[in-house]
Amino acid sequence: GVLTVCLTPRPVHAAGADVTGLWVHQTALVSADSIDRLVQEASDAGFTTLLVEMPGAPGPSARPGLQPRGRRSRAFDRVRTLLTAAHRQGLDVHAWVQTTLVATTGNLPTSRSHLIHQHPEWLMVPRALTAELARLDVHSPTYLTTLDRWARQHPDEMDGLYLSPIIPEAAADAADRLAELLTRYPFDGVHLDSAQFPSSDFDYARGAVALFRNEVAPSLTSEERRRLDGRATIDPLTYPDAFPIQWSRFRRSRVTALVARLGSVVRRQRPGARVGVSVVADPDEALGRRLQDWRAWAEVGFIDIACLRPGVETADDFERQLRSARQLAGVVELWAGIGARWLSPLETFDRIRTAHRVGIDGIMVWSYDSVTDPTQHPPGHLQQIGLALATVPTR
Repeated sequence: GVLTVCLTPRPVHAAGADVTGLWVHQTALVSADSIDRLVQEASDAGFTTLLVEMPGAPGPSARPGLQPRGRRSRAFDRVRTLLTAAHRQGLDVHAWVQTTLVATTGNLPTSRSHLIHQHPEWLMVPRALTAELARLDVHSPTYLTTLDRWARQHPDEMDGLYLSPIIPEAAADAADRLAELLTRYPFDGVHLDSAQFPSSDFDYARGAVALFRNEVAPSLTSEERRRLDGRATIDPLTYPDAFPIQWSRFRRSRVTALVARLGSVVRRQRPGARVGVSVVADPDEALGRRLQDWRAWAEVGFIDIACLRPGVETADDFERQLRSARQLAGVVELWAGIGARWLSPLETFDRIRTAHRVGIDGIMVWSYDSVTDPTQHPPGHLQQIGLALATVPTR
């Protein structure tokens, strides 16, 4: 299909302006008091931005993290409470939205209205399960449990169950959910996470492969189509294996189309709001293994911010990735994700210094929940991070 995207001018920010932010999980928003504490601590430490987690995709009767419309006035609305408190303190709030990840490993939603139960045919399938799942009815309980069991057995491959950007209905649903979220809440931006494939070994679901077959078939002779279609009745990997370059390009283009579509939703629903995406720093891994062409997204203007995913890389690798990404980002802002949860305080401060030295536009710390947890870090760690952000020269 053809996706038409209307681009509006992106906001122009003052040169050298620094953005410092925190990822915030839903677990930090359990009450009005906890929200006030979060906002006050972030403000006191000098942070400017919060990337706040929105829960995963439910079914048609309820939208992510929101109370049903008829109950909103009577229920505690943690999103609105947070926005009000943060804006009062001058903090920007970006909705942290999972683009493809819809359920975490070993924690499948039990509600039958959830997307994974309503539309299991929209879920990505790893190559290793192609033959086994091809023999099952996609709506049988065995299909979903087989996929979940494989995810739990391969935590290095996937964090849970993923929505396929190849399926048009799945992409449309993701856009609808984001539009409803932005209709209700005045976010300053949207941060798209998991805008990629778990790896190049996905998506071999029958529906995705069928759409790829339909794309390449017109370029084949009648004899070639008959031969490949006959083989595909036995081997569901026939078309992807026969056209590996086109298969990679096809999947990569669908991720790009989804990012463009969601970015268009943000600009239509919240003019002036900014679109950020978590990106893989290494260009070869991003393009080849994750099928994430974020350099093109930056060049075309689909995104305003590229945020490097936080990890546990060495200090040298961290600096190398920042310098490489700085070249790729072009005119869009480049934010560095720092995984303070997995780093010692000294390692965290060292990465902050490195990010400033390289000339990064923003620094995002993972995450509020972990750096304020006394069982993980010493008391006052958040304030020490804020001090490091404020005292290290920015250029």
